[in-house]
Amino acid sequence: MSHLTAHAPTRDILTSLARAGWGDLAGAEHKGTRALLRALVDLLPYGSGEGLVTAPQLADVSGYSERWVRSRLLELERVGLILWQRGGVVAGRCVPSHIRIVKSAVLALIGMARKVKDSAVGVRRRLTQERIAGLSYVVGRRRSSIRNQVQASSPTRGSLPAVPRRASSADDECEHGDPRGSRYCALCRHSLPA
Repeated sequence: MSHLTAHAPTRDILTSLARAGWGDLAGAEHKGTRALLRALVDLLPYGSGEGLVTAPQLADVSGYSERWVRSRLLELERVGLILWQRGGVVAGRCVPSHIRIVKSAVLALIGMARKVKDSAVGVRRRLTQERIAGLSYVVGRRRSSIRNQVQASSPTRGSLPAVPRRASSADDECEHGDPRGSRYCALCRHSLPA
């Protein structure tokens, strides 16, 4: 995704925040806050990121209770990610809340989250490289070396050369010189027990 500005749609901004690792909203303790922020993005117009919404609507979309939704709205407001003009009952009518996602605050959170994630990825990459360096056998290296050996020794005409098999305890060395063992030697096969 190219460089985001506050003019970008809220769905793109939130996707970028998720890819950056959520920053201060990472961790299991902020799972409900992330779900509510996603619900706000889904319910409000993508372009402006603001509009009228009710707690029951947010509860339906986020999968959390109305009480939990209200507590998470307070948390999002406290950290400055939303501006919340509370609704209520006015002249005997229910009035929804007006909520605006503060895109500039979410973009700032993305910048911080990327720095933390880049640092964590660097540490993870270094630990993985150290672990791989300590291995005596790496699948990719062995496969390519065997492939190169087979290609280098492959005949130009005719069939492929016979690959010698290691004799097991049941396959004693053949007295006739067959490297595969007495079980495969045509001269020894008739003398083996059935």
